[in-house]
Amino acid sequence: MDTSETKQLLMHFYIVLVANSILIYDHMVTLPEEIAFIWCRLRTLSAMLFLVNRYVALFGNIYALFIDFVPQSDEVR
Repeated sequence: MDTSETKQLLMHFYIVLVANSILIYDHMVTLPEEIAFIWCRLRTLSAMLFLVNRYVALFGNIYALFIDFVPQSDEVR
């Protein structure tokens, strides 16, 4: 891997990390409102869709972070 590719890969990792940090920060900041307005009311379709959308995105991004940052072996099985 040459220097240019290494810099691009490093920049990609930084961008992914910043984007996921913002997503996780947003989830932490808005959690009290979510508890008050979603969890403490009747279960409606809109509330369920909100929760599915919110947590599928969160867990999908956490999984992607794990895949991006865990070292991969170069060996083929």
